[in-house]
Order: sequence, then structure tokens, then C-alpha cells
Amino acid sequence: MQQHRPVGTDYLRFMRGPLPALRLARWFLVPLLILGGIQYVAAATGLVMLQDFFQKTHTITAQFSQEVANHDGQIVKRAGGKLWISRPGKFRWDYSGKNGQTIVSNGKKVWLYEPALEQATVQPLGKALGSTPAALIAGNDDLSQRFKITDLGQKDGLHWLLLHPKTGQDQGFTDLRMGFDAQGALRQMRMEDAFQQQTVLRFTHIKFNHPISAQEFQFTPPAGVDVLSQ
Repeated sequence: MQQHRPVGTDYLRFMRGPLPALRLARWFLVPLLILGGIQYVAAATGLVMLQDFFQKTHTITAQFSQEVANHDGQIVKRAGGKLWISRPGKFRWDYSGKNGQTIVSNGKKVWLYEPALEQATVQPLGKALGSTPAALIAGNDDLSQRFKITDLGQKDGLHWLLLHPKTGQDQGFTDLRMGFDAQGALRQMRMEDAFQQQTVLRFTHIKFNHPISAQEFQFTPPAGVDVLSQ
């Protein structure tokens, strides 16, 4: 039987700020978010790529891999799976493996489902994400109002942008780097937090502006799952 009780401290940290290593996988509402697929001429700048992403990319599907490294550069967590995004505000991240989890937003509520724990957590989208990258990038905000954006140019075959929050770390990270390929598709994200932990996300098999079933953004807790809500 489902039970409703206030959301715990761990979940609130997941949604709003830096996380201990065991909770880091859940942060990846953050990337919810930014996969581009717009075509560019070779001379296009990273700033143009970012602007066109917001103006022209409406739906995204992709596979992703994720690595988390501590301040010494040692990999402490690996994960991967598949994602679906429908802007603004709808997304689904399915993490594979025995400790996999699913994060789903229908544009109004966000669900975090952990099958191994037989537990699901739900919050309103705005309350759950606040001003995190998930809310910013899945929406239609002008990022230049909240971030200092620097075009870093070409490196390792990608065109890089640096996004630095103007208000410190209220976005959940201190720096975010985004790497676009020559066709304007986002291939990597690199995030660093106040503890100097770095998270790297790599995206493959990207499709953009393809129809996505509305069912991908719906979630109903299975029978017997404990539901936490606020």
C-alpha cells in the first residue's frame, strides 16, 4: 500500500545542491537538458550553437554515459542509460543496471523511482528543481541573464563553452562546460562542484526534433511502492 510522507534530506540535496558520491547519479536531471542537433557552417561560434539550440531544438532522444571523479581525479562512479526530452519541461532519464533508477517530468511534477528500494519520490517541477540547470535548460530562459558565458574555442574535436553562475553555486555547480561537435550536437558536458568533484556526461545516438510519445513523460508508481511526496 502506498504511503505519503515528507521528502527526506537526501532527496532535497539531490534536487537543490551538491551531493555526496552515493547520491550523485540523481543529479542528472542537470543535463536534462542540453542535447543539440542543429546543423552549422564550420565558422559558427559556440554562442551561436547555444542560441540555436534554444530556438530550434524541441525534442531530443539520446544514449548517455556518466563518470564522476573526486577532487583527486579518481573515478568513483559510472553509470549510463537513455534519455528523452521535450522542451519545455518534459524529460525522462532511465539509468540502466541493477541499481538503475528513472527520473520523469511531465512538465508539472518530477518523479524519482528507485526499483531496488521500492520507492518513488514526487515533487512539483518548480519546487524540485528551482534554478538548477534542469529547469534552466529544459525551459526557455535566457541563460545570459544567469550565467557568464565564455566561448573557449576548439579542443579535442569539440567547440567548448564555459557557463559560470553569476550567483555562485545556486545552480548546483561552480562551472559547466559544454562541448559541441561540428554539426552543432552537444557531445559532452563537464560539471564541477564546490567539492571539486567533476561529472562528465557523453552523449551518443542523438536524434532531435523527432516525435516522442507522451507516455514517455508519464509515471505511475507500481503497486506496493512507497511514495514520498511534499
